[in-house]
Amino acid sequence: MLSILALGAVVAALVGAGSSAAVPPAKTPAYRHYVACGLSEDAKPAHVCPVKGKKGAFFKSVKANVKYTLCVKFPNNEHLCTETPQVGKKGKLYVNKISSTLVGRYEVTWFVKGEKVGTTAFRVK
Repeated sequence: MLSILALGAVVAALVGAGSSAAVPPAKTPAYRHYVACGLSEDAKPAHVCPVKGKKGAFFKSVKANVKYTLCVKFPNNEHLCTETPQVGKKGKLYVNKISSTLVGRYEVTWFVKGEKVGTTAFRVK
């Protein structure tokens, strides 16, 4: 009986290995974007930030130099966007400071060539 269980485990492992090999590799995203409770490039992505803390919207173009626009929807439903597109050089991480101290839910959206490339929501407590 032990040999049957061992054989079953080997077959299951082979079937699992075969099926994962058939899955195509994931495409690398063209952009990385997130919100963090801090402004340094070491700041980790976050979804909740303290009201008195620093808050930043981070953007990185992975594949090419681009011009991007950033828009923020504030808890009071006010919307603000960067006035002119910002240059994003390939591989360089950029941060836009969010200086509001309103408590509540924010939504940050990034655009490249007028097309939305990402949205992140976060809360300030």
